[in-house]
Amino acid sequence: MDFGLSEEHAALQQVAKQFVDRHCPPALAKEWDETNAYPAELFKAISDIGWLGLPFPEEAGGDEGGPIELAIIAEQLGRASLDIAMCFIGTLIPSLTVYKWGTDAQREHIRDNMLKGVGRYAVAMSEPGTGSDAAALRCEAVDKGDHYVVNGQKMWCTGAGLPDTKIMMYVRTSKGDKKHHGITLLLVDADTPGLERRQAPTLARHILGTYEIFLTDVIVPKENLVGEQDQAWKIMLSNLELERVLMSGGYVGVAQSTLDEALEYSKVRTAFDRRIGDFQSLAHDMANMQVEIDSARLLAYRAAWMLSQGLACSREGAMAKLKGSETYVAAARLGMQICAGHGFSTESVMSFRWRESIVAPISGGTSQIQRNGIARSMGLRAY
Repeated sequence: MDFGLSEEHAALQQVAKQFVDRHCPPALAKEWDETNAYPAELFKAISDIGWLGLPFPEEAGGDEGGPIELAIIAEQLGRASLDIAMCFIGTLIPSLTVYKWGTDAQREHIRDNMLKGVGRYAVAMSEPGTGSDAAALRCEAVDKGDHYVVNGQKMWCTGAGLPDTKIMMYVRTSKGDKKHHGITLLLVDADTPGLERRQAPTLARHILGTYEIFLTDVIVPKENLVGEQDQAWKIMLSNLELERVLMSGGYVGVAQSTLDEALEYSKVRTAFDRRIGDFQSLAHDMANMQVEIDSARLLAYRAAWMLSQGLACSREGAMAKLKGSETYVAAARLGMQICAGHGFSTESVMSFRWRESIVAPISGGTSQIQRNGIARSMGLRAY
């Protein structure tokens, strides 16, 4: 049993840390968030360093990297912000899904565009009345022979407003006795006539943006079908474990960075002629938080290791996602308490952490959904 990083993994971790320090330090991430900025230079830098191609096979121009390498990168990008980590994760997961289930032409688009930093992918799954109950989606695509006509609405689509984006859209093509049947996956160009995108006003996550999508008689060519018609439920679940691993890495990184910022402040802010970090009430709180972050890190890397070994890790991924997301919220709450008035000021990075952390236990599967999955793995039926 080895809890340490290999020499190669440690080197990757250092490179990723230096990348964040150079391209997207937390203060810059906060500035991008507050100005709704599209950091084209960051996307190019991520592409130039080769991280987008890391998990793909050599024939696609990739390096055949695994979940551990990806988790290391996600953790370090999370040091900047969760939204920065999502700049990497948010296009990588859907592109891997398309590469696995798509046609040769769709794979070629990934190889010739996304891996070179030209073009991104976004996922449209949730709808106004369906979030955690993903199989209840109602956005309809009618088969017209050589194309589909799509009508409906999608919600909470991260990154759908970025330039050169293809939306990986789950739609309903038929109705049956079981709602999991009849779901189809289509690739929809974001600038297709009849498709309207509106950015939702949110507390944070403004770098990628969160969008509502309205579809009115949108024509999608049949060659944009990914996998088989009516059989997309299995596609929807296919990269869930990897997504949770990478998101957990991002949570750990941003939680650690949040605690580090609070710790540094506690060493320079004085009260009653001593550093506030030397007061036992705060020192113990920070010590406890470091224990929580290290616990989240161990859960994330355990799930990454299991996935790299080809082992099923649905339960472990759910645990990592649950612990990581809730730890980020706890770290931000503690950071606000330690930084006090400074943290309350919107000029502070801590105020940005607080705004951003709130969505962590909601997006990508709520904490309640993760607990349901863990309970089922224990032989319980959670409702």
